[in-house]
Amino acid sequence: MTTIEFVPPLPDAALFDIGEWPIVYARFPELDEVDRVPRTLRSLDAVLAQRQRFVIVWTPARHDHDDEPHEDERQSMVWLKARKGDLREWCAGYVYVTTDPALRTLLTSRFVTVSKLLPFPKLLADDRDDARRQALELLV
Repeated sequence: MTTIEFVPPLPDAALFDIGEWPIVYARFPELDEVDRVPRTLRSLDAVLAQRQRFVIVWTPARHDHDDEPHEDERQSMVWLKARKGDLREWCAGYVYVTTDPALRTLLTSRFVTVSKLLPFPKLLADDRDDARRQALELLV
């Protein structure tokens, strides 16, 4: 795996850890966090701007995706549709860290739903070490 230095702008450090670039450890912000959707989308833009293959290791939020306010969901979908080509080209996969059986089942069913839009691998990990191992395999 060849790595390059991450070029600014940098992602929001409260949400995205790029210390092991091209593995990015990110957490979905909670509903009560200020500017959570714009901060997340700007951070994802910063990751995509590197134009290098990467994997994002996601820590899910405590709330369910279905609890997202309509405007936040709309904003995210507009972003996603505009950048689906870049995501397909540069994203080697997502790894979600959770041991919650119900959340794992829910995520697995959603992976099927989004597979056409985001055809890269979406995996589940028990902890950060497991996620890192899977992320490294995706980057090979």
